[in-house]
Amino acid sequence: MLVKSFVVVVSGVTAGGKTTLINELHKEFIDSKVISFDDYSIDALPSAPPIETPIQDAVNQYDLNLLMKDFLSAKDKFPFIFVDFPFGYKHKALKPYITKAVYLKTPLDVAFARQLIRDYSDKSVEEILIWAQTYVDSARQIFIDYDAFVSEDVDLIIDGTLPLIEQLNSIKKVMQVTN
Repeated sequence: MLVKSFVVVVSGVTAGGKTTLINELHKEFIDSKVISFDDYSIDALPSAPPIETPIQDAVNQYDLNLLMKDFLSAKDKFPFIFVDFPFGYKHKALKPYITKAVYLKTPLDVAFARQLIRDYSDKSVEEILIWAQTYVDSARQIFIDYDAFVSEDVDLIIDGTLPLIEQLNSIKKVMQVTN
């Protein structure tokens, strides 16, 4: 049976809480589909732009073919599709299908700490210090630029430090549903 899918994209910096929020939305809206950018390793493809490419130039260089194939196969089969996707409305392939774009604005120090806990708990002190130095030298500015660019035209900005239930309620309000 075909239904018109309500597509919510949640964007934000790495370790900002996107996946946690998307998974909570999926629990709340049982008849939904989750599409996660992380499942496609898009930023690791040979076609991905170099990390130093300014985000406004890089965003549409990412190859979304596999993600879009899965998205289009789910479209209009689920009443809700929740997409964990870093680029909000900025990528031209997904933009026409988005009903609401949400930006999870998490302070960079919090995202950095979450990333250390998530990705570096089994790493050596040397590896952690190398990432910390890379962050200070170059990654932080990339995140600042990304944050400003992607968040400039979303439908809702949510504080990424709010309790999950408050984040969820903010999205439900912008969706104008009470599930």
